[in-house]
Amino acid sequence: MGLSFALAVGVMIVASLALGLIFGVEASGFTYWLMQALYTVIIGSAAFIYAAVTKTKVFVATKMNRAPKYAHVLWGCLATAFLVFCMTPLNNWLLDAIEAIGLKRPDVNLDKNVVGLLIVACLLPCFTEEIVFRGTVAQSLEGNKNKLASLAISGALFALFHANPAQTIHQFVLGALLTLLVYRSGSLWTSVIVHFFNNAFVVGLSYTYVGSDEFWNVQHNMGWVLALFFVGIVGFALSVFGYLKTTKSVWQQDLRNGETEQTYVAKNVQRNASSTVLLCVAVAVCVALWFTNLFMK
Repeated sequence: MGLSFALAVGVMIVASLALGLIFGVEASGFTYWLMQALYTVIIGSAAFIYAAVTKTKVFVATKMNRAPKYAHVLWGCLATAFLVFCMTPLNNWLLDAIEAIGLKRPDVNLDKNVVGLLIVACLLPCFTEEIVFRGTVAQSLEGNKNKLASLAISGALFALFHANPAQTIHQFVLGALLTLLVYRSGSLWTSVIVHFFNNAFVVGLSYTYVGSDEFWNVQHNMGWVLALFFVGIVGFALSVFGYLKTTKSVWQQDLRNGETEQTYVAKNVQRNASSTVLLCVAVAVCVALWFTNLFMK
């Protein structure tokens, strides 16, 4: 996983610096959304760079050559909907705690523009982030005997990459869930669809009273917030349980059957000392960015 994650982080840094120089730090309006769209597309290029370095066929190795399994998609969408309801108050409580110790409250900083949000926050990330994190990073973990560790590491790297204290917990759980969906369904498109649903659901809620900071203020709506929080936890747990019990899994079946030589090549390339060093450096960079966003913004 070291090479794939390091490439993603490297591309992210280069894209941030280049676009910052071209468009400026304080870009606004159309320029702002164009910059965000280009940034997201460039991030997706990390998967194709990885495929070129490892000499793999990107559409096969990332499992883009398989159609989504809709039972997996439906369970994934249900789980992510409940996840939003339990994570929103939890995130707000943690952000309140950060603010209480004298730090500036972290936020997402996206303008309320329907078209911009639809393209930049929903359509583009569901493909570019999935092909990188579930298509390359997660695939290098699929053969791990400890399945929970594979999910946890994949989720942690996904959250660290975003370096956003305002959404870290949500991104960790979502990243692990999306990895589970790809492993069990055998198709990257399953996580692409569920990722789109998650982002669109959050964006849609942001335009309603339920998605406002006022609604999730415990002091004003303690009953509703706590009720939705516990409904979200229980609903998410039951959704994952129902998913595991009612769907068939291909997890590691492809590895046993030797599905593709390209998949094995990609995994073996990463099992060396240099890969470990790359992973450590990339993680350190993401941790530094996370703390920078926490203390400097």
